Amino acid sequence: MEFFNSLAQGMNALMGWQTALALPIGAALGIVVGVLPGVGPGVTIAVLLPFTYGMTPLAGISLLLGVYCGAFYGGAVTSILIRTPGEASSIMTMFDGYPMARAGQAQRALSLAFMSAFVGGVVSALLLGIAARPMAHFAAHFGAAENVMAILLAAVCVGKAYSRQFFGAMMMMGLGFFLATVGIDPNSNEQRYTFGLPGVLSGIPLVPVAVGLFGMAQALVMVSSPVPYFDPTLIGRAGLSWRGFIEPFRYPRSMGKGLFLGATIGVLPAVGAALSTSLAYFWAQRSAHDKTPFGQGNPEGIVAAECANNSNSGGAMITVLTLGIPGDAITAIIMGVFVVHGIVPGPSLFMDRPEIINGVLAALLVINVLILVLLVLSVKSLARLAYVNPRVLGLAILALCFVGAFSAANSMYYVLISAAFGLFGLVCARANIPTIPLILGMVMGDTLEAALRQVLGRSEGTLTPFVTRPISLAIGVLIVFIVAWPWLRQGLQRAWPARSM
Repeated sequence: MEFFNSLAQGMNALMGWQTALALPIGAALGIVVGVLPGVGPGVTIAVLLPFTYGMTPLAGISLLLGVYCGAFYGGAVTSILIRTPGEASSIMTMFDGYPMARAGQAQRALSLAFMSAFVGGVVSALLLGIAARPMAHFAAHFGAAENVMAILLAAVCVGKAYSRQFFGAMMMMGLGFFLATVGIDPNSNEQRYTFGLPGVLSGIPLVPVAVGLFGMAQALVMVSSPVPYFDPTLIGRAGLSWRGFIEPFRYPRSMGKGLFLGATIGVLPAVGAALSTSLAYFWAQRSAHDKTPFGQGNPEGIVAAECANNSNSGGAMITVLTLGIPGDAITAIIMGVFVVHGIVPGPSLFMDRPEIINGVLAALLVINVLILVLLVLSVKSLARLAYVNPRVLGLAILALCFVGAFSAANSMYYVLISAAFGLFGLVCARANIPTIPLILGMVMGDTLEAALRQVLGRSEGTLTPFVTRPISLAIGVLIVFIVAWPWLRQGLQRAWPARSM
């Protein structure tokens, strides 16, 4: 009953004209940027973030959530028709979707992907409504020590998500933590790392950094990359099949596996959807009902991957709303809306601003319905966007980034920060260094510093609170286990070589 009351209150919160307008615009824009080659939700949300300043908090969040969810649907279009994933999480959809399209079954593949994504999106919203409040009650027991350990757990999860770039990811996370300390110390009023620059006294703002790293850097990559060749004949096969809409329900095991992994991994801080789609795909492969080999057009591969992909969004928002820790890079940027409006995510948000919590729940449900309706009406027209010249698109994004950075504070200072981080992001992209951890570090840096100061101040500089408080100790043990697991696995494999870990 509490869930339905929250949903009713959330629907009522969406009735404001700004929010009611932001929902369809965000959903449509998300689909478009998902289809456009090389753009993705991170770039678009970073560009849109400055424009949400004049909106109500729920309207701004709804706009960005529409882009976030819509891009996952749109990414399936490019994965299936032109073998180019719109997002890293759409790679698994490509493996079976593109062979189906080449075999003349593009409509079936798109229908499978869209309905599976819709089921995942609805389940993620329901998960948010059911699990967020109990998790907030649990998080209410968190003190400063638990907050520090939770952020360190998120940092370790980031490093593990970039297992092949672990040290690079941790380095960028540390750089993000460092950038969060720049400016005037809130306790001593001393200047820290300002180098005498007046503009840096208030710190390095998140918005221009996000615009530079995600928007400008990607635009520069697109402008400087060769134009890819696509097979235009597949456009004519784009469309939807009502039989294909029903087909995902013929594979309940694959659907259940995708939903379970997407929802579970989505809750883990800073991991993202790419891991859940990969695990769901390979798990479904072990016991698939359809005998078509995976990678050659098996529908269960699409079902598992898309269910996992879209069921991730609700879980990612849970960690934002209850702990103030972003579930992935996109939700880290969405947290910028909270920061701009002076809203502090966490357990107190459920008491202070319940309309935000309930509004996000209702918005996720409405957004998925809107996206499905828009796709049914315009999928063939949308498919043509996949062939837009990425260089022209990159120039347009670059111009929008300059406008967005300037409009955030009507200052060229923000434009210069965006340009600097745009060039830095381009260098990182060429050197294959992940930039997402830097944003996550900046978002969590202030909370980490404040919590750590509080712990050390109360304990007179000792670390005993981290081991004397049960929840903090449990999180610390989990961190040690995650870090030590590769060595533990090697030891177990030597002890029992017949068993595969």
